[in-house]
Order: sequence, then C-alpha cells, then structure tokens
Amino acid sequence: MLALYLPVLLYAFSTFDVEEDTAYIRDVEPIVVGQENVVLGQPYEATAYLAASGDTEIGVQTSDDRLQIDGERLSMQTGSLLPEGEDEQVVEYTAELTFEQVNGETASRPVTGQFTVRRPEVIAQSVATDALYRQTLNEIRIDVPGLEEQPLRLVSGGQSQEGRTLSLSPSGEEVSVEAYLIQEGSDDVFLGTRTFNVIQPPLPSIRVLNAGGDELQASDRVSLARPNVRFDFEPDPEFASRYAQDARYSIGQVRVSYRRGLGASQELGTFDLGSNNQLNLAGQLTGLQPDDTIFLELENVARVNHAGQRIPIDNDLGSASQTFSFSLGG
Repeated sequence: MLALYLPVLLYAFSTFDVEEDTAYIRDVEPIVVGQENVVLGQPYEATAYLAASGDTEIGVQTSDDRLQIDGERLSMQTGSLLPEGEDEQVVEYTAELTFEQVNGETASRPVTGQFTVRRPEVIAQSVATDALYRQTLNEIRIDVPGLEEQPLRLVSGGQSQEGRTLSLSPSGEEVSVEAYLIQEGSDDVFLGTRTFNVIQPPLPSIRVLNAGGDELQASDRVSLARPNVRFDFEPDPEFASRYAQDARYSIGQVRVSYRRGLGASQELGTFDLGSNNQLNLAGQLTGLQPDDTIFLELENVARVNHAGQRIPIDNDLGSASQTFSFSLGG
C-alpha cells in the first residue's frame, strides 16, 4: 500500500496581547504539517511552525522519546510502532513550541499530532504468477511499495536471504514467504507474509521413434530385423523454456510382452534402457513372427529436477500414456 502524503493541520489555538506602543499580535497558532499515513518502516516526518503576523522563530521540545527534533522538523521511526498481528494503528504525539514575544518574553504553546501507520502490502512476482511448481527451482521477487529503497530480508522455512529475490523448491501444498525490514542495531521489522499455492509441473508427452529416428504411430510396424526403438520426451514448451533444469525426464525400465492373433499376451521380460532412452530388442524377439503385436510398458518414469532428484510421475501420466503397442514387420 502506497503511503499517502496528505498534509494534516494539527493545532492548538491561543491569543495574547502586548502593549500598543510595541506591537499587537493575535491568532498565534502552533501548527504541525506532516504525513497522514505512513507505511510501517517508513519514517514519519513533519514540520512545526507558528502562524502569526511577523517573522517569529520557534523552538520545539518534547518529552516523547520516539520523536527526533531537528530545528523545526520532527521525525519518528515507525518500525517498532505496529505489533505483529495488527495491520494499522493510530500514533499520537505531543510537543511544545516556544517562541519569543515582541516584549522579549518567551512563551510556549502545546501542539499535538497524530498519524496512521499501516502494514504494507507485500507484492510477489515469479515466473509462475499464480503458483509455484513443486520440487522445481522457482525464482520469486518481493516488492514492498513505500519501502523501495529500504533493505529487506526474506524468510521461508529455514531459508533466510537478504534482498528482494529468493529461490524456492517447495514440496508441500503451499509455501509462505515472510518479508522483514532490516534495522541496524535493532531487531528486523516484520512487514508481512505472502503465501503461494504449490502445483505439479505440466506433464510431458512421450513419443516412440524407430531405428531410423522416425516417430512410430499406432498403425506402424516395428522391424523384426532392426527391433530398436527410442523413447523421446516432449516437455511442455513454456515450462521447458522457463525451467530448463527441471524439465528433464528418464525411464527406469520397459516391460515387453507380445500377443499372437487373438491369444493372451505373454511377457518377454523387463529391460533396462541404454543411452538416450534407447531399447534394443535384438535377440529378445526369438520365435516372434510378422503381424505379432508387441506391448511396451514404461516403468519408473520420473522427472529429473535441478537438484538431480528423480520425481516419479508414473501415477500422474496414467497407464495409457505409458503403454505402446505395435505390430511386427518383416
């Protein structure tokens, strides 16, 4: 929330007379002009002056330890004025203006002021604007309007980072980021919390390529002479462009079975993949004939994230996306 810098006149009224042969001053008004609303952590500033005829110098005194006086200027640090759990609070203060009358005597007038200190809005920006991706390196930025030039510290879980950016790889359903204003010589000021939902990254699609590198459709045949196939992952384009380190995929094994005619399917075995997700079935299809159907069922399909962790996605893909069948050709 942006601080509103609207002047407010807070005054106490008094009138006095002096002898006519010296001067006659009326309507002496001690006035403080300052901010009406202040963002927590932003200093409150005001100026005191005396509205009267003539050029009158004033002094400002106060017993309020929160106020700092510099000539006619008053200021107050607001970092400790708003307890956690409260979003705004009216702060009142009292000062005394002293001035010299034309007869040489010193007079004083009390003046009171107040302003509202409000907890700021914590604005978060990330590549995924609505949520963060689970077990993915999400880069977020925290901005606090009104405190653009002030140093911040961001905290999430056991992670603490000075600045306005933070990298998160959440594993739960949501994650919260707390923003603090760094205060030298005192405790940092809690500004607010921003909470993100955590969602699964988009799933890839899987293609099967033949020995020549061409994509196999369901109606295509696998050559008995060169029974080599390769599995190729196609990540979601937007996810891959923004989270390249988290858009890698691997397959554990492939279970292979076959069926002849209308008979029951029979398992040939479970095989590991070679480099580049390649399955070499040479020597494994002994006894099979053209027009037999082979079934390739992927097992232990996982996404490999930025930290090298394998995150299983079998259940998310579903069996239909992990099972492929092709007729054998000569």
